[in-house]
Amino acid sequence: MQEKDLNLASRMGRIEGSGVRRMFELVSSMKNPINLSIGQADYDAPSEMKEAAIRAIHEGKNKYTVTEGIPALVEGVLNRIEKREGFRPESAFMTSGVSGGLLLSVLALIDPGDLVLLPDPYFVMYKNVLEMVGAELAFFDLYPKEPGAGWRVHPDELVRLFARKPKLVLVNSPSNPTGGILSSETLDLFTELASKEGTWILSDEIYDHFSYDGPFPSMIPRMQQHERSIVLGGFSKTWGVPGWRLGWALGPDAILDKMRLLQQYTFVCCPTPLQYGALMGIERDMSEELEAYRKKRDLVFDGLRDFYDLEKTEGSFYAFPAYPKGWTETEFIQACLERRLLVVPGSAFSKRATHFRISFATNEKSLQEGIEVLRSLVK
Repeated sequence: MQEKDLNLASRMGRIEGSGVRRMFELVSSMKNPINLSIGQADYDAPSEMKEAAIRAIHEGKNKYTVTEGIPALVEGVLNRIEKREGFRPESAFMTSGVSGGLLLSVLALIDPGDLVLLPDPYFVMYKNVLEMVGAELAFFDLYPKEPGAGWRVHPDELVRLFARKPKLVLVNSPSNPTGGILSSETLDLFTELASKEGTWILSDEIYDHFSYDGPFPSMIPRMQQHERSIVLGGFSKTWGVPGWRLGWALGPDAILDKMRLLQQYTFVCCPTPLQYGALMGIERDMSEELEAYRKKRDLVFDGLRDFYDLEKTEGSFYAFPAYPKGWTETEFIQACLERRLLVVPGSAFSKRATHFRISFATNEKSLQEGIEVLRSLVK
């Protein structure tokens, strides 16, 4: 049967395949790839989490939980947030990863034609999930105005976009793919403009642990000034369990109650034994892992700064260098593939095709090999 014979829903014509998932497919077909494409920590889950999940399975904790997740885990998330931020959000519940939380948020808030503001560059899922519900999209630019300026919001552009009265603005800090972190002043500006226009803020903070040069500025304390805020986080990146699909949503109980209702008819609940595993790790100190990734961040920056236009990563575990002068995206990615190097083309994350994403969530040997390949291309 051909595609024209499927009688597909019209939304399928607006959804693009993921450039990141394409790299997963290439890994399986290449011999000894140097894989700097995949965004998942290279360390394993803490042993106490794995043992608790296995114990839960053997103890028969394999049925559904309540929709919002086991109460002790929800309480643990709120306690962790309050300890870090000095503010306890009104409500929380467990989602099937941040991706699940994003889908529930969009389904609860967005009607066809509603205006949504997105960063450019953006995580690949944002645009496609919003296309599914027929949102009108407008982008605020994060590209540096000059080398070394960092991935930053440009306030004048943001003011102009908010004048169009968007229903929702989506922010992601620390960022995938850029590695940038939004400053406290920038988050205050988002809060001020959103409060003025009645706009919802949806903040994806899944990389909150990976802040290398100082405390991470979160939207969470700003919920006190702007109630129309939802913050998403989870276990995938910090604890090294992306396959467990355990995220959380924080916000006013009124909107989270609608998202829980949607979860009843979509994800139902998060995997039960894995929730018990997560409960055993939520207070675990992960600073050793953070320090190891700080060193990898420095290795990438110091290794490529003289060869590429590259902003120093502030958070997450990505770098987003520009293509060398004279190279098209197609030429550069093909040259990398010929050398067994996997990186993700920047057009997967942006309206531009000027940069590419490196993930340094890998072992040091692969990272060094990848850096040498990238240096050789410029040489």
